[in-house]
Amino acid sequence: MHTSSQTPRQTNWNRVLLNAFWIILLVDLSIHFWDSLCLWGQHPVTLTISKFITQSLIPDTLIVTLIIILECIYRWKPLWSELAITVASHLFAVLIIINLSDELYGISLVMMLPLLISMIYMKSSYMKATSAICLLYTIILFFKTSNHGYVPITQTIIISLIFAATALAGFAVIGRGRDLMQSLENSVKSEQELRIQNIIMDRLSKIDPLTDLYNHKTFHEYLGWLIEHQQSNPFPMQLVVMDIDNFKKVNDTYGHSVGDIVLQKVAAILLEHIGPDDFAARFGGEEFVVILTSKTLNHSHEIMKQILTAISNTPFTEMNGKSVTVSIGMHDFTGTDSKNSTFQKADDALYEAKNTGKNNIVIS
Repeated sequence: MHTSSQTPRQTNWNRVLLNAFWIILLVDLSIHFWDSLCLWGQHPVTLTISKFITQSLIPDTLIVTLIIILECIYRWKPLWSELAITVASHLFAVLIIINLSDELYGISLVMMLPLLISMIYMKSSYMKATSAICLLYTIILFFKTSNHGYVPITQTIIISLIFAATALAGFAVIGRGRDLMQSLENSVKSEQELRIQNIIMDRLSKIDPLTDLYNHKTFHEYLGWLIEHQQSNPFPMQLVVMDIDNFKKVNDTYGHSVGDIVLQKVAAILLEHIGPDDFAARFGGEEFVVILTSKTLNHSHEIMKQILTAISNTPFTEMNGKSVTVSIGMHDFTGTDSKNSTFQKADDALYEAKNTGKNNIVIS
């Protein structure tokens, strides 16, 4: 069964085998040319035009035509290349045997070419068909040499044993290759599963499971990295600390399950308004932190005002249509700030926002 497309490795092997056919053709032509020179020098009478046409020109033309057809299939019908090359290898071997002189010992071993190609393609079906054809060829060879004495019969037996050994080796190589591929596939699958597990574990270690924001630990790591990065590549950055007002009253009045819904909705509003370069985390309880980067203070302030308004305008059916508010403290980072001082200044601004009426923003 053929796949809808070939892999680069399959295409590469088809190209290699086609190149091998061209090389074998050149070797065949060289041998035939040398044979013709020898006949011309020693027995010029035996080298006739008709003999040259029937024993050389026609077989060589057929071989060249066969390779050109394979090249066309390789280019325009690549999915057929594998089967076409395997079938053509039998014709190729037969034409070479016809083309070369019977006096060349071991010429029948050219029939090993289809066996080797089937072995390269790692297809047991190809190997079975090729072995059957080689067996048929061996039987014909036995009948052909049975009346030519002891030596030809012995050569035929040796050739038959070589064919059988090659076929058995081919089946063994295909079986072993399949085992190795299965083992490799299992290893790759295990590695992928382990990688997925590592990704999941890494995400679980960084993400707050309730709000799907980053957690407290990841926030401190990221803020520390940004501040270090500021030393070599300064950029605008604001740290925001945000707290839900009167959240304990929400839990006491409506229950912790409703409190969780409020936390999830506030987190969702945060994610809706901040940009892809910004960072939001649940710092703990009902407190959130946001890092806004590559923006002016005024721009960041406008974003937080939108978040403040969106939260206060969001009713909760679980709270009988009531909404919650948040208090926000902001600090515009300067190059002299450390991680601790940056957070402390934003937290002090939050404390001031809480003490000055809540549902507002204070910038330090």
